[in-house]
Parts: sequence; structure tokens; C-alpha cells
Amino acid sequence: MAYTALYRVYRPQTFQDVVGQEHVTTTLRNALRENRLSHAYLFNGPRGTGKTSAAKIMAKAVNCEQPIDGEPCNQCDTCRAISNGSVTDVLEIDAASNRGVEEIRDIRDKVKFAPSDVRYKVYIIDEVHMLTTEAFNALLKTLEEPPSHVIFILATTEPHKLPATIISRCQRFDFHRIPLRVMVDLLQKICQSQGVQVEEQALQLVAKMAEGGARDALSLLDQAISYSKDEVRASDIMQITGTVAQSYFSVLARHIAENDVAQVMEQFDKVMVQGKDPEQFLHDFLYYYRDMLLLKTAPQLEEIVERTMIDDQFAEVAKLYSFPVLYAAIETCNQALSQLKWSTYARVLVELTLAKMCQPNATESMGASPVNSEELTAMSNRIRILEERLVQVMQGQVSIPGQQKAEETRKNEPRRIAAASGGSRTPMNRVREVAKAMDENLARQVRGQWSQILTELKKIKIQYQAWLVNGQPVAAGNEAVVVTFNSAIHCDKTMEAELRSVIERVMSTVLGKPLQLLSVMEEEWQSVDQQVGQKDASDEPEEDPFLAEAIKLVGEGLVEVKD
Repeated sequence: MAYTALYRVYRPQTFQDVVGQEHVTTTLRNALRENRLSHAYLFNGPRGTGKTSAAKIMAKAVNCEQPIDGEPCNQCDTCRAISNGSVTDVLEIDAASNRGVEEIRDIRDKVKFAPSDVRYKVYIIDEVHMLTTEAFNALLKTLEEPPSHVIFILATTEPHKLPATIISRCQRFDFHRIPLRVMVDLLQKICQSQGVQVEEQALQLVAKMAEGGARDALSLLDQAISYSKDEVRASDIMQITGTVAQSYFSVLARHIAENDVAQVMEQFDKVMVQGKDPEQFLHDFLYYYRDMLLLKTAPQLEEIVERTMIDDQFAEVAKLYSFPVLYAAIETCNQALSQLKWSTYARVLVELTLAKMCQPNATESMGASPVNSEELTAMSNRIRILEERLVQVMQGQVSIPGQQKAEETRKNEPRRIAAASGGSRTPMNRVREVAKAMDENLARQVRGQWSQILTELKKIKIQYQAWLVNGQPVAAGNEAVVVTFNSAIHCDKTMEAELRSVIERVMSTVLGKPLQLLSVMEEEWQSVDQQVGQKDASDEPEEDPFLAEAIKLVGEGLVEVKD
């Protein structure tokens, strides 16, 4: 007969055989014993933890002719047929290869037919998270209200990918990683039944490499049995998996603590000559430091015993590391593992990492020159003196040199208007001429038709209107219009040749006469208007006293003045 893999030979046949999942098996056995069956179950958890095996046991238990305390008897014809896979009413479907909506519709159509050989139809859908969105939608109604003779069991390693509508229709059971001690006991029993001699440390390494999955552990043990001759040793497991012995890591960690780069590189070269993978080496070395940290922080923690063999050499090396150095070593290894995914030269990167770990202060001092104690003392004194003088200045006891002179200069500096800083391009002489010869009628006409001018300007180009819309016409006369602005940018823009010619053309069309545009800042116009008003007041002739007396006596209408 052909050889059968160990994980198939020792597949659990009862709930009691499922190790490390008592919280699941106890619940299912009680439900079967009390006949409190649900129509849909969801088994989720890491790979190799017994999800599919529990589903098959469940299928046998609900159809068993002589169940024993919620367990299938595995002796009746129904249990044997289900174990052999010859019962058509118990279907195991791989959702990874049957993920479309058509396959789910086929299941939905066949669900309504009663089972032909057993009491319940059981559909086991493995890797159910691989179904498409349309397939999930097709399954929803059937999963919520299936016929009384149908039970759905969904299994997945990634429950977060399932829609909430699917999860809410099932009883959810979370399978956990199998504890390392439980895994070692299981492997020990299997080795005894197979008549295989195996070292205790070898079983520890197998259970550690499996990371809580019984199927992975049995596959690795099967490979180790084929590799070894008389007895499975820890060295055989290391050779198969490419891992490094703990004693080697202890020697390497001791050299790193002593900052001996030469010895560290020599030890690493020995591993590379044996054909070890640099990434796997760094991964194991990271866990070595992690176990060391747990040993120093929580010596009684069971997880330490599970991960590492706590021997005298490991404890001695742990004493060489302080907590800051240990934190830095773990962080350095973690960063290097992240960079290895994108690095072409894995060995060079690992060597660089080991060299950095031998010089923990290299990165801190890089790019910074050392400061001696004398310079540090002098700098501290200067800071103290500056702080004292700052307090005195804030309290008004000391004046800053040059501050009084600067304040006097600011007081004596005359106030400058925007024109002095080049804020306006308009010649101010022309603005004064318009102010002196102001035409009130024309100014009222311009103000009255200003909105029409803006409208016509918008028809040509909306940007032209945007530049002029903030302007206000304040004076008109002498064939020109004065427009004031609060923004220097708008004022300057409207005096550019292109925009100015367009505005003047529009004003000529609306007002019926050609006028020149003079854009100025509001402060400039106020200054010009004030100067023109003062000059006009000084130019007025003095009133004749005799004429004033005559007007008082007879009235202005009867007085006629002739030269």
C-alpha cells in the first residue's frame, strides 16, 4: 500500500481527539447531547488547528446511528461511509476553486431536496472567505432559513473578509493556536505509536516551528523521520528547517556584548557556509533576544520556557545586556527584517546589522562632534548670563543699546503715503488738475452709470471687471476720471496699458465722450483733495465791508455792483 502522511493518519475522528480546542469541542458535544443544533456554524482560526476535522466530526455526530455522549461512534455504517467520503449528502466544498455565483446557486437549488442516505445534509464550505460578493449574496437567504434537514459549516482562516451579514447568520467558533506543551505531548504520543526514537529538544523545535498548527508539526515530524536514521535529533530538525542552534546564538550574543566585530563576522560566516538563509537567521536571532528580554523582565513566565531552553549559558549571556542595549538590539533586528524584503543583498544587510549591534552608540554620535566638559561649562554660564539680562530687560531695569535711537528715528520719520512707496503709477500732477477743474455734473453721470460700465466690461472679459469692481469714481473733469482703490494690486493693474485702454473704450461708449482713467489709492486722493481745498480757500478775495453793509440794509436783490 502507498504511504500515508502522518497528518492524514492521525486526523481526529472524535471531538476528544481534537487537541487544544476544548472550548469548541465541549460546546459542540453539549449541543449534540441536548439536541440544540443550529442551522449554520462558522469555524475560524489559524491553519492546521482542526477546523475541517471538527466539521467532519460534526457531520458524523449529527448522522450517527448510535451516538455516545455527543460523540460519533465511528462503528456504524453511516460513520464509516462519511469517513470514507462515500455519502453524497455530506459535501465538502473548496471555496477557493468554487467561488463563483453559479456554484452557490447550484447548492441553493439542491438544498431543498431531502437527504437520501442520512438524517441531515451537511455542507462543509472550506476557505469560505474566497467566495465572491455575488456568491455571498446568493447564499444569504438560504443560510438564514435553510430547510430543517440541512446544516451549513463554514471554515475560514480570515474571518475579517466575510460580510457581516454572513457572520450574523452563523454560530461562530474561534479556534486557537495549539499551546506548545500540548503540541509536544501530541507529537510524543505519535512517535511512540510509530515506534520512533526522538529527542525532547527535537520535539520542542518542531512544535516551535509549527507556530500552533498541528498539521504543520506533523508534516515537519514526518520529514524529520524520513531524514534521520535511528533517532530524530535536534540537529536533524535544524538541518531540515535551516534554523540555528541556541548555543550558537549564545556565543554570537556574547561577542556582540563584548563589541568584538571580528568574532561576530567569523561566527556569521560559519552559518552562511552551511547554506542557512540570512532572513531565517535574523528571524531566529530576533526571537533569541525577545526570549532574553522576557527572561530579564518576567523570569517565571511560561512563554519563555516554551520559546527557549533556559540553560546556564543563556542566563549568563542575558546578564551581559542592559535593558536599553537589549531594546536597541531588538529594534535593530526588526528594522533589518523589514528592509530584507526589498534588499537584493541579504547577506550584506545582515552583516551591516550585526556590525551596528556591536557599536550601539555609533548612530548617536554620527555627525556630531564630541563636546568636552570645559565647553559645556562655558556654554552653561553664557546661557545663565543671557537669562539674567533678559529678566532685567523685561522688568525695565536695563535698556537695549540702540533701542532709544531707533525709537526716536521712527518718531521723527514723516508719515509716507502709498505713493511714496511706488503704490500708484498715475502721475499726481494730472490728478491735481482734475481735482481743481472738477465737473460735478460729469462726476454724477459717471457715478450713476458706473454699474453699466462694469457690466459692459464683464461682457468683454470677466477678469477685467474683477480688477475694476473695487474701484470708486470720486472726481471727473478736464477729460479724465479719478478712481480710488483700497488695494494697491488692483490700482496698479488697472493702469496697465492693455486693461486701461479697454476700460477707457468702454467709458467712452457708455458716457458718450472720451475720458482718461486715473487710478489712485484712497490715501493719495484724500491728500490731493485736502491740498486743493486749502489752496482754494486761500485764493478767495476779501469781502468789501461797504458792500456787506449795503446788502444788510436793502437786501442782495437791490444792490448792483459796477466797476
